[in-house]
Amino acid sequence: MWNIIKEYRHYLATLVLVVVPVIALNAGGKSPADFHWFDRAAVSVSAPVQSAIRWSIETSWDALQSYVMLLSTQSNNRSLALENRRLLNEIAAFQEVARENDRLRHLVDFNAPLEGRKIVAQVIAQDVNPQFRMIRLNKGTKQGVEVGMAVIALEGVVGRVIRAGNDFSDVLSLLDSSSAIDALVQRNRFRGVVEGQGGSTLSMKYLRRTDDVQEGDLIIASGIGGLFPKGLTIGKVTSVKKKNFGISQTVEVAPAADFNRLEEVTVIDPPKVPLEDATLEDVQDRFPGKHTKKEERHGEKHPAKPGDEKAPKTPPTPSAPAAATPPAAHPPGAQ
Repeated sequence: MWNIIKEYRHYLATLVLVVVPVIALNAGGKSPADFHWFDRAAVSVSAPVQSAIRWSIETSWDALQSYVMLLSTQSNNRSLALENRRLLNEIAAFQEVARENDRLRHLVDFNAPLEGRKIVAQVIAQDVNPQFRMIRLNKGTKQGVEVGMAVIALEGVVGRVIRAGNDFSDVLSLLDSSSAIDALVQRNRFRGVVEGQGGSTLSMKYLRRTDDVQEGDLIIASGIGGLFPKGLTIGKVTSVKKKNFGISQTVEVAPAADFNRLEEVTVIDPPKVPLEDATLEDVQDRFPGKHTKKEERHGEKHPAKPGDEKAPKTPPTPSAPAAATPPAAHPPGAQ
């Protein structure tokens, strides 16, 4: 018997695979009350097979759908990631434009009261050599920048233009050791000269030992020389040292402008009063205190006395020519 089954196993398997589904289908159309014994046997045999086949098909289909959806999701994620980076870059650019507009608006408001020609420029390079503190701007002679013009920022004085090309200009900053500017202590108007030291601080020189200078005093431009407008902030006093001997004192000043964060500056050419059009008030504003004191000293040394006024000199009138005299008559008989 076993040999027969083994010999005809293929045919028997085919018969079972054909007959069992037919019987199962036939039984599926009947009510359970109408099942015969072979219907119940067919259903009992085919039910586990059908369940396994159905589970395999559903699992395979779910896996295929998940794989396809995963591929689609990954593609969407890549697209969304690229879009997110693009939007983040645009937001950063818009924020930078907004901040730049705010800075320029404040710069325009700051420049409005200043007289003279004004050119707004951007800092495009800085010299890394501590001995030469130079700044390069993106405006040159084409835009009206000339050598000798002053450069200022919202915080205060920056420097002066020492070289101008067509589309660029180089600025000698206050920090450079060869830079100097006449300055005043705002609190009490003591005058000195602020010089760069090649580092991050400034030094105010030519102050007398008796001059009252304190830490925290604001140092401003005096306006002498006509380069920097009077009253522009230079910096604040951070250190005052007086030696036991000598007639001067050492004053260290922190610049008001942050040279490591400069972005926009203003190149300014203050109006200059021609000498022939200058009035006494203009001279006194340019050199305050000197002429008034000189006039006072002159008045004290040489007071006016009554009767000392001299009559104004009048040009001499030309004298009338002498009348011609006739020749004397000869006496009679004279030859």
